[in-house]
Amino acid sequence: MLAAASFMMSTVAAHASPQPSNLSQGPHDVDVGEVSLHYVVKGQGPLLFMASPGWGPGSNYMQNSMTPLEQNMTLVYIDMRGNGKSTRPVDRAHMSQSAMADDIDRLRVLLGQQSINLLGHSDGGTIAIEYALRHPEHLDKVVLVAPNVLGDTARRAALKGILDLWADDPHYRDAIREVRKPDDGTESTDQGFQKYIETILPLYVSDPVRFGAQLASTFGDTRVAAYAMSAENYSNELAPRNQAKELGKIKAKTLIINGTVDWVCPYQMAQQTQAAIPGSRLSLYANKAHFPWLEDPQRFFKETSEFLLN
Repeated sequence: MLAAASFMMSTVAAHASPQPSNLSQGPHDVDVGEVSLHYVVKGQGPLLFMASPGWGPGSNYMQNSMTPLEQNMTLVYIDMRGNGKSTRPVDRAHMSQSAMADDIDRLRVLLGQQSINLLGHSDGGTIAIEYALRHPEHLDKVVLVAPNVLGDTARRAALKGILDLWADDPHYRDAIREVRKPDDGTESTDQGFQKYIETILPLYVSDPVRFGAQLASTFGDTRVAAYAMSAENYSNELAPRNQAKELGKIKAKTLIINGTVDWVCPYQMAQQTQAAIPGSRLSLYANKAHFPWLEDPQRFFKETSEFLLN
């Protein structure tokens, strides 16, 4: 398996004479060996690779809301394999965050970059962590925004605590009921999964009245892929990863950003992550949830830009 992976990377490198058009503004599709990877280039300045989640949403929501970073950096928004406009692998067992991290590195080679800066949000943070572990020599700086860390021990109890706290709040009640209902199989279809995500969306902001419409607008016409969620989970069950035990190996300069009322990626997990990554910095956003750049954009874009550009 390792030999095959090495051969694939060598094959990509051999055909990777960088073409200027690959970094022109707008959408692109490139063959990275097993899948066709879709990415969009926007902005001006040093490159910043953007890792979107691998469970189904694609990168549109990031493109719709991360535009302030484009003023001083060239952002490469990536649809992970099986997500958005990127194609699916033949074998769904190849939908792990490890495979997605390797796709990012193949894209790095194709774009002619010796090393990169990387920002990952949520499950995109999981992928960014995996990249930092698998390709340390090619990563300078990484921003982990509300990252999910595979193998973390703090998440389950903290998640339950927030849901218990909000259970009787009328703004969250229906969403929490949806999260806690027994699995009836309806989420296995794109339509059912889309409805599920739309129902639980209020949980992802600290105040649905203030930020709910903005979050919905950020996702716009995004259609989530039930396949991606199912296949990513399947891949993780086949070959479980415990990133939490390996965080000490990360060499890249690391900034972690997390809201203190993030239900799905609780700040306690971010605290453990910061404690484990040498030299990393944690920035907590008091009373902010899973999308800190929507709830406190001035602070978020200022400190993220300063970290990446200085």
